[in-house]
Amino acid sequence: MTMTTLPNLAGVATSDLVDQIGTGKYAASYINWSRTMALLREHAPGWQPELVNAPDGCVLYQAPVGAYLLIRFRHGEVTTPPVPQAIMDNRNAAIPLEKITARDITDTHRRGVCMAAAFTFGLAYELWAKLPLESGYHDDAPPAKPPRREIDVFAIVHSIAHAQNMESLKGHFTAAWQMLEGEDREKARTAYNARKQELEPQKEEA
Repeated sequence: MTMTTLPNLAGVATSDLVDQIGTGKYAASYINWSRTMALLREHAPGWQPELVNAPDGCVLYQAPVGAYLLIRFRHGEVTTPPVPQAIMDNRNAAIPLEKITARDITDTHRRGVCMAAAFTFGLAYELWAKLPLESGYHDDAPPAKPPRREIDVFAIVHSIAHAQNMESLKGHFTAAWQMLEGEDREKARTAYNARKQELEPQKEEA
């Protein structure tokens, strides 16, 4: 990725776009992927999501349990750092590799594009951070703390550790600090400090 200014889409999403899914501790607020793409086309024209193929040419990257996709955005020759999205069932548990279906992959791709748009551009990040949207959306009762597995800490730390420049690194770390807490914040901080040390020599040479 060459040096470029990424679109800042924080505050673009509004409460009238929000839907609810699930019940109880699995309840969540979300914006449909098609609405997310419509917002992206309107406010960040030219940026399109794409999957990064694994070394074997497949879109699946194998993990110790299950698999994940790597999703990034492209604008001409410029690409953003890829963000991993685990392939999970409706309880956010990893699906064993041998049981992954085509439907699982397509559903994960759509979900991952939304997550990557929030992580890369800040689009609808308020939903991930449990913040009210611009038009005043809020739950009637204070939202319960989400289950830890709802937040993909691996994806967040991976994006910090592979940021391509200082501007991207600072953006990823700021978003991570808003999403995470406790020991997960420390993981993000460690990844940030390590990547900062790697990027600073490049800055000095430039």
